[in-house]
Amino acid sequence: MILTRRGIGAVVLVVVTSAMAVRFGSRQLGAIIIPVVVALLGAGIQLYMTGRPEVRRKLPDEGYIGEMKEVGLEFDLSSPVGARVVDDIPAGLRAVGNEFDTTIGSNELTYEIEYLFRGHHELGPLSVTVRDVLGLTERTYTYSMHDTVLVYPRVYTLTGATRHDLNLLPEGSPEHNREEFDSLREYARGDSLRDVHWKSSAKRPADDLVVKEFIAEDDLGDVKIAAEAADGWDDEMAEAAASIALYLLDAGIAVGLAAPNGDLSVGAGADQREAILHNLATVGPGQVPESYREEADIVIVASEMTGVSVEMQNGTVPFDSFVGSSTAAATTQEATA
Repeated sequence: MILTRRGIGAVVLVVVTSAMAVRFGSRQLGAIIIPVVVALLGAGIQLYMTGRPEVRRKLPDEGYIGEMKEVGLEFDLSSPVGARVVDDIPAGLRAVGNEFDTTIGSNELTYEIEYLFRGHHELGPLSVTVRDVLGLTERTYTYSMHDTVLVYPRVYTLTGATRHDLNLLPEGSPEHNREEFDSLREYARGDSLRDVHWKSSAKRPADDLVVKEFIAEDDLGDVKIAAEAADGWDDEMAEAAASIALYLLDAGIAVGLAAPNGDLSVGAGADQREAILHNLATVGPGQVPESYREEADIVIVASEMTGVSVEMQNGTVPFDSFVGSSTAAATTQEATA
């Protein structure tokens, strides 16, 4: 517990006034000294009685580079108290409003963070400086609570003409059987907005969507992707692999992935989508086993020598040819928001 500048001023006032009273014998000065001393004692007692606030951080969901997410700080105190709250943010995120001068009690404070780089990012530590009601004393509590948020790689919408080559991959055709509608079900995190049945969703409460399911989606074929990167090129590799994998998954094709940090067996649906994004969110540079590389239908290589190249059965093309003019404007996949 320490004195604030206001508290230091109060102590100086007491000392000076007391010295004057001793020297000049003025009893009237007691009317100044006593209330100030009582205020200082009351301030110390208030902070002691307040104790260490209980705090819980509410984390946002995973998201893509460029997305804004909300972080919540919940406090639990028997009575409100003035405080300064600062939640430290790592370099991979940008915070808006993560410093507060406010009153805390059984309330929640919120601020926004912007995802700047893919990967795991730790929020914290958190510091709470509690002040008495008069602002004479304060006490700082530090919480070594490090909570992790996960940021997915940037995902591009494939608009370039070369994307049609993906339709010719072995056993994979994005248009195959998509017209064979089966039923409707509630929207699940990771589902493609392409499958939302908007007419039915419009009859339901806000944000309560339903999606279409198709017959024999398991028979649409599968595609295996191998992704490799040289040092310093893992971000570009992750973006290309995520963009192509999600394009194929949205088309109903099962996708398998091998990357330097591990491989995923062929799968489809929202769970596979999330697994691929988790894998590529943390992947670094490196190569995949030669056995998987030989089996892969798509091989993505990112390096200074090759740029970002995509090798398929009919040749090797730059990844830019899949995204066309949209390279400079990546679009977030809202289906996982």
